[in-house]
Amino acid sequence: MLVSPPRPSIAAASIYPVTTLPARRLEPADMVWAAALLEAACADHPVLKYCCTGPDAKSQKIWLLEQLLRFGLRYGRVYTNADASAIAVWLGPSHPAVTLRRLLRMGLLPAALWRLDWAGFQRLRHFLVASAWLRRQSLTATSHYYLLALAVHPAHRGHGLGRRLMQATLAAMQATHAPCYLDAQRSEVLLFFQRLGFQTTGQCSAGHDAEAPVNWGLLREGHA
Repeated sequence: MLVSPPRPSIAAASIYPVTTLPARRLEPADMVWAAALLEAACADHPVLKYCCTGPDAKSQKIWLLEQLLRFGLRYGRVYTNADASAIAVWLGPSHPAVTLRRLLRMGLLPAALWRLDWAGFQRLRHFLVASAWLRRQSLTATSHYYLLALAVHPAHRGHGLGRRLMQATLAAMQATHAPCYLDAQRSEVLLFFQRLGFQTTGQCSAGHDAEAPVNWGLLREGHA
């Protein structure tokens, strides 16, 4: 799960119930600016740095972030706040995970093999397998919401925008009393999510080598 780092001093009618302000749902027409926000907020994320190396690393990171956003728009819902400075990407009970099979069906795995070098592709595959394993170990309920990404533009951090967007979307997700799950690869964001009611369920390596980031699972039990 991609989370932009906080500043050090800042501590339904359907399966997706309607959110209250300050959240609104993004549409495909929002792709360009939303992808640019993700790039600004998450370009130094541990998973991207792990999978994207070499002279084409920047373009590889941009491509992966664009695919993450496309995946969220297709299989889940993407929300932003009033001034479009923060984004939350949620997947729902019918599509609660990024699986290798679904990526293959979308044609993203072959595309990733073309866009990344072989080592980067293998690292991405190992990360997805490790994340799926940790999620299975953390959850007893098959029906759950999965936070795929949370990002705040660097120029707007430190004002509680990510927290307020999370609170608005959590209220909508858990109106159905389903649990919410995420995995994180930055130790500094654990306290942020714990203050929102998430509990750490475990951790594992996101790959098979010493450079692989640590992956933490976090779960918020199903309650409104």
